[in-house]
Amino acid sequence: MSVPVSSARAAGLCAATIFVSAFLLFLVQPMVGRQILPWFGGSAAVWTLCLVFFQLLLLAGYFYAERLARRPLRTQAAVHALLLLAACATLPVIPGAAWRPDGQGDPSLGVLAVLAATVGLPYLAVCTTGPLVQSWVARLHAHDAQRRARVYRLFALSNLAALAALVAYPFAIEPVFALRTQALAWSAGFVLFALLALGSLWAVARWQRCAGEAPAAAPAARPAAPPGWRDQLLWLLLSALGTVALLAVSAFITQDIASVPLLWILPLALYLLSFVLCFDSERWYRRAVFWPAVLLLVPVMGWYPTTAQRALPIAAAVGLYALGLFAVCMFAHGELARAKPAPERLTRFYLMVALGGAIGGLFAGVAAPHLFDGYWELPLCLALPGLLMLWLTRGQQRGPWPWFAFGVVAGFAAWLRLASVAVSSGVYHAMVAALALVAVAYTARRARSWSAGAGLMGAFAAAAVAWFTLSNLRETDGRTALRVRNFYGALRVEQFGATDSPTASRRLMHGVISHGEQRLGAVARRLPSTYYGPGSGAGLAIAARGTQPQRVAVIGLGVGTLAAYGRPGDTYRFYEINPLVMAVARSHFSYLADSPATIEIAQGDARLLLQRELEARGPQGFDVIVVDAFSGDSIPMHLMTREALALYARHLAPGGVVAFHISNRHLALAPVVRRLADTAGLQARRVHHVPDADSPALEHTSEYVLLSRDAGFIEGAAMREHGEPIEASAAAPWSDDHANLLAAMRWTPR
Repeated sequence: MSVPVSSARAAGLCAATIFVSAFLLFLVQPMVGRQILPWFGGSAAVWTLCLVFFQLLLLAGYFYAERLARRPLRTQAAVHALLLLAACATLPVIPGAAWRPDGQGDPSLGVLAVLAATVGLPYLAVCTTGPLVQSWVARLHAHDAQRRARVYRLFALSNLAALAALVAYPFAIEPVFALRTQALAWSAGFVLFALLALGSLWAVARWQRCAGEAPAAAPAARPAAPPGWRDQLLWLLLSALGTVALLAVSAFITQDIASVPLLWILPLALYLLSFVLCFDSERWYRRAVFWPAVLLLVPVMGWYPTTAQRALPIAAAVGLYALGLFAVCMFAHGELARAKPAPERLTRFYLMVALGGAIGGLFAGVAAPHLFDGYWELPLCLALPGLLMLWLTRGQQRGPWPWFAFGVVAGFAAWLRLASVAVSSGVYHAMVAALALVAVAYTARRARSWSAGAGLMGAFAAAAVAWFTLSNLRETDGRTALRVRNFYGALRVEQFGATDSPTASRRLMHGVISHGEQRLGAVARRLPSTYYGPGSGAGLAIAARGTQPQRVAVIGLGVGTLAAYGRPGDTYRFYEINPLVMAVARSHFSYLADSPATIEIAQGDARLLLQRELEARGPQGFDVIVVDAFSGDSIPMHLMTREALALYARHLAPGGVVAFHISNRHLALAPVVRRLADTAGLQARRVHHVPDADSPALEHTSEYVLLSRDAGFIEGAAMREHGEPIEASAAAPWSDDHANLLAAMRWTPR
């Protein structure tokens, strides 16, 4: 005689399975990304590619669930148990050394390959759980329409678990546990999940068998009609919109507003929160609240990049884009929740949601860097919500009146510009906005529906974003000599003044961060500028060797400024991972060409290249190693670990110096480097240089930490005048396996 299982107990076991699976789902993403990040130069694009990979695998998992859910439970049990066992056989989720890249070419395929080999099957097994287990719960409540409709709340539960994992990793897991410990703990959690999944399937099958033996309490509901192609297209577009908005806003915040470590967590948390709210209950999403919010915030977000020097304070700008992203995601996911089908069609719904997310991720993470020379996916995702609003209200746009109103506003805006009416930009935009509001009110009155007016206002908002983007492009093209983009980011070369002007200069920008600047005059162009002047830590370290020839290694090329110190007989070897930076440094700046030293450039990640050189040719005998590969305020941590410093030390000549460039608004890195120096038996001094205001070489304030075993250098005249001791840190030294970034944060950025 079989033991009966209540539907409530089976549903509770299913809910626990979904929660654990979603927690593991979002815990493995930063964990595995953190493991492979050093292999690919610490670029933020690695995180984007990780998200793309997980979106693609999520699509595969949802397709698997959609097909398997149509089969009898006995078949589902056999197939899914086989997948779980196969995934368990690939544990633990630790990347093998054989997958390390060689540093050549576009690393996109390498990132995807190592992820597939390391976490492919376990992640696939985890991501199938949400829709598959929800289909099992729908079976439990086949005779209860009210409970069956609540099955979508499990989707909210899964996103809540994902949000918990997202917050827990950087604040509670990464600072405490080493990477190997994290991987082993996650693998143990996966085994627990596999047991829960099998237990859920057993409970549902046992309940269904018992229910089949008892008389039916009520007739089963009539199967819902299959969704049409318009419905599925809408699901796909709304899902893609959320993903593209997440990636585009994350890239803009972290590269054009503030390169604050961990700031990528905020957009992803808001993205997940919108899923939680929209699928938890209908009360959270109200068109009357979020449509006006989107219509108000989207044009402002489109306007902000056009302002000179970014007119808003950093906190206000981050707040604007965070609030705007949340409004857009609430719109996208709220409309998704409104359009969801009956529970028996939920696997197809989730399949289209996953397909939209994968398409959005591929577009923003893979295609956009090759198609665009800037971050043009941001204005695209800002314009799309308004167009979707117009589409959703198409049935209420009666007759030709909406299009007539749109034509009047567009014609008036064009006339103001073409007629050269003497109004300021602010007045111009205010006049056009006022006329647009009148047109919207007129349309809403004719249609007797506020949503009809909102749909037309969406078209105006999309037009405003396009207008701001084109205007900004036209204005910046006046000083932009070059704009290029690849896997590692978008670069632009800005020129100030005519080429023959004595004060003319060129600057290489990555977002809002300068990667070097050079005067164009015949004499001034040979002077080291920005963070590398004679009084900087790099300048002092290079000058310490006097007139004897020296070998200098520079990790991070920029525009090649340090080559200005080169003399005949010197060798300057630059390590640069981004081939576009190498091309720009040669084509638009002359530091490398003007230097009388021997210039060598090695493409690839510096640590990988230095390790290979050590194994192939032995120590390079560098007199100075300058570590300056930081992308703005975001640092590739694998260049500041105990293992990295040990590698640098082996390449140093006797008495050599390692100079860490640590100028940073958001991280206090001097104690971190001092702690590394203590473990390596090196002495450390900080050099904080503030240049003269009338410096002819465009010098900037800089901060370095210089490390050496040479007591003569550390106690010499230069360090007595410019250097200062560093307070010891009680924190554990950073290593490849463990780094506590939060402990180094400046919570009041300078």
